[in-house]
Amino acid sequence: MFSFVGLNHLLMAKAKPLIYLEMLKIVTIISIIFILSCSSEITNDSDSNDFDYLRSMKNKTKKSPSEISTYKFHFESSSAAFVIIDMQNFSCSSTNGGLPEIEKVITRINQFVAFCRIKKIPIIWVRQNINIDQDQTDGGLFSLFHSKSHLKQMTNLGEGTEIYQGMDFDSIQDHLVFKNRYSAFLSTPPELQNKLKSLHRTQLIIAGVAANVCVESTIRDAMQLDYEVTLLSDGTTATSNHLLESTLQNIQLFFGDVRSVDELIKEIETND
Repeated sequence: MFSFVGLNHLLMAKAKPLIYLEMLKIVTIISIIFILSCSSEITNDSDSNDFDYLRSMKNKTKKSPSEISTYKFHFESSSAAFVIIDMQNFSCSSTNGGLPEIEKVITRINQFVAFCRIKKIPIIWVRQNINIDQDQTDGGLFSLFHSKSHLKQMTNLGEGTEIYQGMDFDSIQDHLVFKNRYSAFLSTPPELQNKLKSLHRTQLIIAGVAANVCVESTIRDAMQLDYEVTLLSDGTTATSNHLLESTLQNIQLFFGDVRSVDELIKEIETND
């Protein structure tokens, strides 16, 4: 291995003092570069050992999650429930700004709703509502992350909390539950979890908004509670494509499956 100590002694013996000082600076710089290079190689080796799984997924995540052909779960109508999150006036109405591609999302969700009715798959609409009475609220820390005007639209069963009129919601056939947290499984009381237990459903097909907030929060907790989850890639959206794609990839990697509406319809038809 190259010896910086030996080079220093050589310079001291043969070079004049001023020249030696200049050469010593050069040797010092070379030493630092050499050490940093070695450190980088060690770090890369450590990363390779610690994150083999993530690296193995690199090629997989180059594709859109809906294009990935290997899935973890196989859905059947007898075990499934369709859970639709926060498709309400405050999130879907154009008067509130709306989310990107929301009209396409509405169309795809309604398409899958119609399929579920044919297949007798329970449809559960999750409705965000926070109760506020003067200074008392059951919404926890919501007010710290939302403006007062936005928060007002999702409180006290107001108009903003109603299911958006463009949705194919049937108050007689379908099920309706409320939540006051991002995750429908952490709501108090846990209406979604209670409903799923009463319906004896262990496989969840999830759609709704926003992908990176309430949808992903609910899916994370569902997985931890041992529900088999598939997110409809064309049945959700977020405030930006970047956030949407990050959510789809994260769920595909760690929390469930991601399929398009057409893909899941085809699979359930095949499995039934």
